[in-house]
Amino acid sequence: MDSETFFVDLPKVELHAHLNGSLSPATMLQLKRYHADSGLEDKTNAFFDEFQIGAGDSRNLTDCFQVFSIAHSLTSTPETLALATSLTLQEFQDDGCCYLELRSTPRDTPQMSKLQYIETLVQAIQKSSLHLTMITRLIVSINRRSPLEEAEQIADLAIEYYKKYPDVIVGIELSGDPMAGVFQEFVPALSKAKEAGLKVTLHCGEVCNPEEVMAMLKFKPDRIGHGICIHPKYGGTEETWSTLCKLKIPVEVCLTSNVNTKSVPDYDSHHFKLLYDAEIPVIICTDDKGVFATSLSREYQICVNTFSLTSYQTARLALNACQYVFADNVRKTLNDKLLNFIDKNSL
Repeated sequence: MDSETFFVDLPKVELHAHLNGSLSPATMLQLKRYHADSGLEDKTNAFFDEFQIGAGDSRNLTDCFQVFSIAHSLTSTPETLALATSLTLQEFQDDGCCYLELRSTPRDTPQMSKLQYIETLVQAIQKSSLHLTMITRLIVSINRRSPLEEAEQIADLAIEYYKKYPDVIVGIELSGDPMAGVFQEFVPALSKAKEAGLKVTLHCGEVCNPEEVMAMLKFKPDRIGHGICIHPKYGGTEETWSTLCKLKIPVEVCLTSNVNTKSVPDYDSHHFKLLYDAEIPVIICTDDKGVFATSLSREYQICVNTFSLTSYQTARLALNACQYVFADNVRKTLNDKLLNFIDKNSL
């Protein structure tokens, strides 16, 4: 199955996309122009080919987090953050996404506070909904490098804005450098948000740490991201794997991200097949489409061609992903869209 048109036309849900990692070269160029036209200082001094990580690149996971500083410097004001959000949402819709859960970490800059950061994202999403057919929701991120006091502050902001904008804010997540921080120390902040009604997703098993993986699985998040080092074959244990199989926690799978950061050797070795065969819910995602020069349709195509899935199996992947969106009230709409596509294409 090699028709790119099929993969773009397939209505898809994206559940693991970091805003600053999703900035395309075209978006970054517009942001740099905005900086120049507005007289803002541009500290990036970086060409866009330095930002992207190609398929044969030797950068590791730590290098990738350093790359984010370029995007952060370009989205340091409310105006540039709003512009970046608007352009990125348009790109996801152009790629055939019918639902997107964008995620980002509120941060203080000289031009805006964390509160202004999240307010800007909410307003940009609401404004974009006036001309886009794609449904967008926001997941508030906590970075593992954050001091615990800051993590609590972000959780409180997430709760405040969830109550204020329940049609936009749907969840909270823990992400960032998997070698930094201790998961258990973030549990109070995450639990507070969970008890307030927010859904929770955790970056889990990006590096070999069975003890942390078990703690995360026992926390019973609504979804986990990556889920690499869980099966014994990938650095997990029989206990971590059997626990995931028992709990059936959905996994946000990011193939190109995992291959390019050398979390897995190549596409053929990706743990997608183990998850799929074990009937653990899997959702194909991009992670950082700008950093890794990919798209959700391309991730579907890579997955399908690597693991020899049929058109029907591909459509079922997209349909099943609809069951795990954090916005419960749009699930039927998304289901109907996928079922119509399946029926129309006689899959």
